Amino acid sequence: MIASAVGHQNVACFAWQRGLQAIALRHGPYLARFAFGETDIAAALRLRFEVFNLELNEGLESAYESGHDSDEFDAVCDHLIVEYLPSRQVVGAYRLQTGVAAGSNLGYYSEREFDFSPYEAIRSELVELGRACIHCDHRSTDVLYLLWRGIAGYALRHRARYLIGCSSLTSQEPSHGTAVYARLRDWHVDESLRTTPQTDFAMPLLEFPASGDTVPKLLRTYLAIGAKICSPPAIDREFKTIDFLTLLDLELLHPRIRARFLGHQQQDHFV
Repeated sequence: MIASAVGHQNVACFAWQRGLQAIALRHGPYLARFAFGETDIAAALRLRFEVFNLELNEGLESAYESGHDSDEFDAVCDHLIVEYLPSRQVVGAYRLQTGVAAGSNLGYYSEREFDFSPYEAIRSELVELGRACIHCDHRSTDVLYLLWRGIAGYALRHRARYLIGCSSLTSQEPSHGTAVYARLRDWHVDESLRTTPQTDFAMPLLEFPASGDTVPKLLRTYLAIGAKICSPPAIDREFKTIDFLTLLDLELLHPRIRARFLGHQQQDHFV
């Protein structure tokens, strides 16, 4: 069932109060902006269902009842969307919340799966990302980078240094998760920011993992701009994925990447 209308109205109201309407970025026929009402949010939840459940055969079983991927976090998070302007169709989405907002509401979504105690000291500098998806007919670097520019604007507005969230492998097989984790040994975060999966989500690491498993494309893209892996993988049996907790330190972005996503006038915000 979709999050309540009251919840959606609260999201719209709070987003407007936080000035997120100022974040609007256009590239060609696409516009990235934050959701401001039930219609926007319902379109994002529908897109998530189409991508996660129908295309990838993962996601929540409850989503099939409503045709929308939703949970209790949707009513307390901000929703970044990309519209395809010729049809006004929502073709891209991310869900975001600050560490401060997480502390005031339901906590971090990702801390269901991972121990977040190493990140308490940076709560005020943290933004959690999740539920990233792009419609298959519009899946391109143009749309992805437009979403990332929106995320960068959100981080700037909240003076956040770190982005954190789960990067998912569509699998429930520990052999696949172990194989991907083995390929990521050179992308581990500094020891002070490493953590472990929660007991109920811990995935056994096998001595002889499957061969030939590749790192998911979105995670590869995160790593290419400087993201790191924080933990061994967790297995989410409800959503049907294996998840890698991923962190990006915006202070450490290469100047070229910073210019691309933050804009030349905002580059010194994280220096």
